[in-house]
Amino acid sequence: MGIITISREFGSGGENIARFVAEKTGFLLVNKDTIARGLTQYGIEKPLPDPENQIGKEQDSHFEQQYIEAIHDFIYDLAIRNNLVILGRGGSILFRDYPPALHVRIIAQFTRRVQRVMKAYNLASETAVKLVKEQDRDKSRYYRQIFDVNWNNLRLYDLLLSTDKMEFEDAADLVINAYRIHAEPREVKDGPGVGEIEERAVIPPADAEADQFMHPSEEEFAHMLDFYRIRWQYEPRTFFLEWDSEGNVVEAFSPDFYLPDQDLFIELTTQKPRQAWKKNRKIRRMKELYPHINVRLIDKRGFESLLKKHSIDQDEKEGEES
Repeated sequence: MGIITISREFGSGGENIARFVAEKTGFLLVNKDTIARGLTQYGIEKPLPDPENQIGKEQDSHFEQQYIEAIHDFIYDLAIRNNLVILGRGGSILFRDYPPALHVRIIAQFTRRVQRVMKAYNLASETAVKLVKEQDRDKSRYYRQIFDVNWNNLRLYDLLLSTDKMEFEDAADLVINAYRIHAEPREVKDGPGVGEIEERAVIPPADAEADQFMHPSEEEFAHMLDFYRIRWQYEPRTFFLEWDSEGNVVEAFSPDFYLPDQDLFIELTTQKPRQAWKKNRKIRRMKELYPHINVRLIDKRGFESLLKKHSIDQDEKEGEES
């Protein structure tokens, strides 16, 4: 069996390099999606969104242990039948006693990683810095808690690659050449070349003129704004809130309204306070990642109070006109 493990710093391009390596060698890429699809055979019906980010974060310890053991069993089973490119998941530890395996670490300077994250997700500098630090911290915790090793111990790896001045496809070619030297050549198949990889798409702004409201309360609020001649846009922007360890956006937030004259985003909720905790959490996270953005949650009580005042003002206006 052929094994290439790739550990990466967030923003270093490790996900793209792993994908290139898998495509060029014909090896099976083992990433978050591969694991999620395969874990049902081990009795895991509701997998964690991403264990590298979630382990140790208020999860049930018994479930964590069962989940991690299932991941490891699944990867070992795959390795019996396939040549693998393993992205993260402690692959360098799982196969450290298998001599033909090549263990690769992808790195880049912190500022370079921040720049890539800013570009990929359209983030401000301070938000990108926070995100990169969070992801590195999560990976370190994962390796420490699951394997009791230091993720930054370079002795865990056979090849260290910096992508500061290197294209991702060129880095993949280096990995493949290193594997040809490290392992038996017959384990690597010649594959077709891969073109330029596309930049990760940023969710485009919604149409500012859209009036397809998701809830009647939003339409009521829009009519109220029109009554007071307050300019508004409906869901004009989406803010990324959470990413998995492979750089995929796993949670985003589009506040209901933007008031350009006030430079204010507004999110409505007609849920009771106990049921509105998800929106409250999203807004806290948004304020944390985008401190320069003004956002406010109008809860059920506040919304009803606004409606009451609006009704009174409407009656007074109608009385004046009559």
